Amino acid sequence: MDDDGTFAEQLSAYLVQHGFDTLWLADVAEFGEVLGSYAPDIVILDQRLGAVTGTDLLKYMRERSDVPCIILTGYSDPLDRIVNLEVGADDEVHKSVAPREILARIRSVLRRVRAQPVAPRALPVTAAEGGWRLDKARRSLCRGDGQLCPLTTAEYETLVLLHDHMGSPVHRDTISQHVFRRPWREGDRAVDTVIKKLRRKMEPKPEEPESIKTVRQLGYVFVAFPLSEAGR
Repeated sequence: MDDDGTFAEQLSAYLVQHGFDTLWLADVAEFGEVLGSYAPDIVILDQRLGAVTGTDLLKYMRERSDVPCIILTGYSDPLDRIVNLEVGADDEVHKSVAPREILARIRSVLRRVRAQPVAPRALPVTAAEGGWRLDKARRSLCRGDGQLCPLTTAEYETLVLLHDHMGSPVHRDTISQHVFRRPWREGDRAVDTVIKKLRRKMEPKPEEPESIKTVRQLGYVFVAFPLSEAGR
């Protein structure tokens, strides 16, 4: 994530030459959606992004993901470095260093992370219907045919909340507090909009939902993943 197009393009090209697939973002508004739809091996954040700082994005990211992160900075502020490391950055690199050093830092972080023992965890949640797979480790959803179903952060968090309460209605206020960090009020359409988008992406017939049902005057209930087209 860097708003300096020239620097970002040069660094991306260098990393591609050394075997990395890269995705460069300059728009802060896109960051949350990409974070919710993809599972990168590492994230590189510029410390200065106009009104938003790399620290701000790092805090946002750490609430949702433990993906490794390196902060790039054009400044020499020891306080920034301390705060970033405390928030959860894996390393901080000055932008004036050679691309080769940035590459070395990336490889070092990835080696360190991959060498850490991983606590036992449950296998990714797999729905029986049509082979849909909700992978909480990668924060991703795959359809019955194995294709990725891209979700925004809000869509993913809403789906996980409903899925965790499968068969039990979840109130709009609960969804709003969990996803948008604010109480739901009469006339607030944010939750309904997210549900509508989820249905469009998941349901064969969004106007006749079979996966996420509406509970009148309350909220929504997750029933089951829909059967894939091939399974019908």
